[in-house]
Amino acid sequence: MKMKTVAIIGGSQTDTYKKMGEKRGLIVVHHNGKTGGGSVENYFQRIINKADVIIILKGAIKHTSMWAVRELAEKKGKKIDYHDGFGASGALEKALQIVG
Repeated sequence: MKMKTVAIIGGSQTDTYKKMGEKRGLIVVHHNGKTGGGSVENYFQRIINKADVIIILKGAIKHTSMWAVRELAEKKGKKIDYHDGFGASGALEKALQIVG
């Protein structure tokens, strides 16, 4: 079975997300949610294209980024969910439930 790709948007623990994702059989692509001006959508286009499911860390992302990600995910027909904490394990468990 092909490994599923999870995009985690928000937070700053890229290595932790990737390691923990691997243990669960997931490929994790991470973006801290920060943008440096310009079109916010451009920052997230590539990561969303790659992902089977997108998890947004609500406490670790600006609203403008969250809305941009949500809009892109909807346009691309990607599954998206929100995680309240900053923790990698909770976000990854949620991703696993979604991708089955």
